[in-house]
Amino acid sequence: MALNRRDFIRVSAASIAGLATSGFGEIASALSPDISHGPRDKANVALTFHANGDTTHTKKLLEILKAHATPVTVFAVGSWIKANPGMTKSMLDAGHDIGNHTYTHTQMKTISASKVDSEIRLCANELKSEIGNHGSFFRPSGTQNSTALIRKTAVKYGYNQCISYEVDSLDYLDVNKAKVISSVMSNVKNGSIVSMHFGHQNTIDAMPALLEQLKNKGLTPVTLTTMLGKI
Repeated sequence: MALNRRDFIRVSAASIAGLATSGFGEIASALSPDISHGPRDKANVALTFHANGDTTHTKKLLEILKAHATPVTVFAVGSWIKANPGMTKSMLDAGHDIGNHTYTHTQMKTISASKVDSEIRLCANELKSEIGNHGSFFRPSGTQNSTALIRKTAVKYGYNQCISYEVDSLDYLDVNKAKVISSVMSNVKNGSIVSMHFGHQNTIDAMPALLEQLKNKGLTPVTLTTMLGKI
């Protein structure tokens, strides 16, 4: 039986509503085309870290994560990867996800198309050299959300969707550890993707208590691969 226009609209609306109640339907129906969270029906969260800066801080933080058996996703800056050979491989071997966070950590929304291309490509090349592939995911630097140009270029280098986040720890502002913890815990929920950073002492100071509070709230930190699968 053929549907008239009114019936078609009704069926389409019902289909969209059905998608929104399923895990990945929520991702598909998000306002941004980037992935900002995972399925809401599982009590998982993804702690994602931007890898740049002093590796002394990085190593301390990785030790805390190891002690708490906590896997995370690391978006590494290409120039940082090059300056610290072996670091990304060791993180991958420890069970963490590794992703692309551009080559120089520039403001991706403000640069030319050729520069966008080189930022993604050069970091992908560093990852291939270090870990044998271009990394599982891509997150643009200097912006929470991508642009059409960034997304098109990311796809060119094998990243089907850009990864955003819905919870900002504010650790990059060097706020105190209490603020880092409250920024996360006041907003985190099932499926949250949390933005954090290596290279900051406050992140190290906050991490043990933050992990304990996530546990008390019934939330389990997992990698993006565990949360999202391959995208």
